[in-house]
Amino acid sequence: MTAHKPGGALSLGGQRVHERLTREEPDLIARVLARIQAEVADYRRLPAEELTGDIAEITRQAVRAFARSLREDRELNAAELDRIGASAVRRAEEGFPLEAVLTAYHVGAREILAVGTAEAGGADTADLVDVADRVLAFVGTVTRAVTRGYLEELRTKVGQEHTARRTLLSALVDGGPVDVVARSAGITLPSRYLVLSVELGPHADEASPGVDAEIAVRRKLRRFLATFERCCGDGVLASLDGAGGLVLVPLAERLASVASWQALLEGAGREAGVEVLAAAETAAPGEVREVTGRTGEVLEVLRWFGRGPGLYRLDDVLVEYQLTRPGAARDRLAAALAPVEEHAELVETLETYLELETNRRRTAARLHIHPNTVDYRLRRVRDLTGIDPIHPAGLPRIIAAVAARRASLAARG
Repeated sequence: MTAHKPGGALSLGGQRVHERLTREEPDLIARVLARIQAEVADYRRLPAEELTGDIAEITRQAVRAFARSLREDRELNAAELDRIGASAVRRAEEGFPLEAVLTAYHVGAREILAVGTAEAGGADTADLVDVADRVLAFVGTVTRAVTRGYLEELRTKVGQEHTARRTLLSALVDGGPVDVVARSAGITLPSRYLVLSVELGPHADEASPGVDAEIAVRRKLRRFLATFERCCGDGVLASLDGAGGLVLVPLAERLASVASWQALLEGAGREAGVEVLAAAETAAPGEVREVTGRTGEVLEVLRWFGRGPGLYRLDDVLVEYQLTRPGAARDRLAAALAPVEEHAELVETLETYLELETNRRRTAARLHIHPNTVDYRLRRVRDLTGIDPIHPAGLPRIIAAVAARRASLAARG
């Protein structure tokens, strides 16, 4: 097995490669810059000052670093890699694409190889292979330094933006100095928000054997929010967990109607692959705290009355909302069901019967009992409470009693 020569001894066409690179440095850098602009479209969008300044300087540093590493027969050292990483950080700060930066370094490496091997002859095969191997190693080292610097800056930037948005959301919901927070974060407040309190159904993957449920939940939330962000940009603010939460959407002309709100919510649910129950209302930034509390209450009412998936406003459940407000009336309605509390099968049958729109046969099928058993249990509810769930006159009162019971249980925690 033939040992590799030291980098400083590698010679092509009668001249050591590192010496040739040093001698040809000005022309090499000009060639690299010209080729980058020709082959990487993103660099053509940069100001001329940046190309002749920062980009030319980091190109010069990279070429010199490779020549030194060859002469001294070593890998790039920490200082050289830090300079390359710092340049990548600046590109990330500017929002310049990582793909373009990496492509530029590959272009530069090809030019280094082309210049360094330009006078290679037939007797130089072994040294030529060794030089090519060292260029490839240089590309790998630089790629890691660029990627690390770029992504660390990107994570920092994303973290700062996320923190700013969370702080703004907290100020809106908790009633803090909204204008001050928005100014310090560089965020322009909309004139009004669409406030959505949402309940998200489970995705099938969350209960699939062998599937990480936490990953399934995160994927559900990411896809749900992505629909809002595609529609309304990065001004969307959200606080969600797997079961739901709060979404504030900047109102724009495209969201001028309730129908457009419904379409947006339905699209988000389809994208996430889940059913969505939501309470909606609009609010100026200074009204978000009050409105968020109200939409949260409306969402609870929707749950207590067993409403199906969809978007609702307070106007859609005015009677139901009023029936479940704390007070003597709610307590008495809830107390009407106290006699059946000790009979779990009666409570289950009554709630299923109401959920299935008073259909006895579907109730029996759901509970795996005979329809006659459903009738018997409902008559027992009537005998114990004095409210007949089968008779049309008793139906509104029993529905209200069930909802009041759920509200009272929720209030007790």
